[in-house]
Amino acid sequence: MPRNPAVLVNCYVTGIGMMQSLAMANVDVLTLERDEWMGHYRPLMWMGRYSTIPKLKMTYRPRRGETLAGALLDLAAHFEGQAVLFISDDDDLEDVLDNYEALSARYHLPLSKEIGHRVLDKDWQYDLAERVGHPLPRYVRFSGGERPPLEQLGFPLIVKPPSRAAAAGARVFRLRVIRDRSELERCLEFIARNYAGRAFQAAEIIPGGPEYLYTVGSYSNRDGRVVRSYTGRKLTQFPYDHGSVSVAESLALPTAVVEKAQDLLNEGRIPGITQVELKMDPRDGRFKLIEINDRGWLWVKLAAYSGVNLTLMQYYDLTSDPRLAVVAAQPQYNDQFFVLDFHVKMNNLDSERQLIRELRRYKQLVPAVYERGEWKLNAAYWLSSLLRRTKRRVVGQPPREQQLVSFDE
Repeated sequence: MPRNPAVLVNCYVTGIGMMQSLAMANVDVLTLERDEWMGHYRPLMWMGRYSTIPKLKMTYRPRRGETLAGALLDLAAHFEGQAVLFISDDDDLEDVLDNYEALSARYHLPLSKEIGHRVLDKDWQYDLAERVGHPLPRYVRFSGGERPPLEQLGFPLIVKPPSRAAAAGARVFRLRVIRDRSELERCLEFIARNYAGRAFQAAEIIPGGPEYLYTVGSYSNRDGRVVRSYTGRKLTQFPYDHGSVSVAESLALPTAVVEKAQDLLNEGRIPGITQVELKMDPRDGRFKLIEINDRGWLWVKLAAYSGVNLTLMQYYDLTSDPRLAVVAAQPQYNDQFFVLDFHVKMNNLDSERQLIRELRRYKQLVPAVYERGEWKLNAAYWLSSLLRRTKRRVVGQPPREQQLVSFDE
């Protein structure tokens, strides 16, 4: 029976990447995944069950009333000691926070009970930034039904809820890009009609494409103090204007930028793996906060393959393994880049394919999922990607405006 294993829930690209990062050190991995073909805006398959890495694979069925928390407690009968829980989805993070007391007896939870759901709230994150003097885009807070003077931000601008967590209220759109006054009026009327009293943010759109989006990924200990950070940047994404990563690379950032991001995490006492996403503003050269993700992010695998294995650091720290110091001291190598081929195929851009060819001339490609010897996992991912692309072709690609207001996939 495994002792103090790593438990990963609902593995898609992020979860698979964390699983592969743990496998570098032969950590015992268990998986727990939804047993369903298609959930709301979810991948067609949860794929940890197809990997050779996990020692045990269990599922639960929400449609039969089974919950993540209940299934985690059932899973605890199959290991000794305390497992380290790894989360890659905001909904799962909420579920764990809601059941913190029940789960903490058998699981090390890389979350703060004191912070709770606030960690998902961009208003709270921006308050942290203002306290430590971290650069921010210009933004305005308002409530549904109010008519704030958003024109001062200039057009185009973004309107979004600071939190889409269930604790914040009913489901709401991800974001809307507002290009002129008429679109702003329609958006404010829609919000007033459907989300009266709910909190929203409006923010300027910092110029520049996805290549201006940088990441300081970190692991912080139980006390919320940063142990180690990784740095990299997006190069392309899907949808291309406001989306999730297609191609990313490891690279060094100025020390002052990294330290400022670490100040944010230390001020908030945010434990676990985090991604501080920044956008470099070409107008003034400052790296401005976009958001903090309190979990593994889509290309966290690239950090491990570049020498900064944040996933393994979390496991070693929470199990009090002395090897943490050695892993945390490893240098970062910037000769790697990450490709999520599903998004590349969805973008279908010659420029993106050419970028990948150029990168391969001097950097090593780290695929999002594919691994040598993992033929079942590779086949499941290929089939999942094919079915999702086919669905979009059959149903039709929604207009760009609708893509931007949908829930995250």
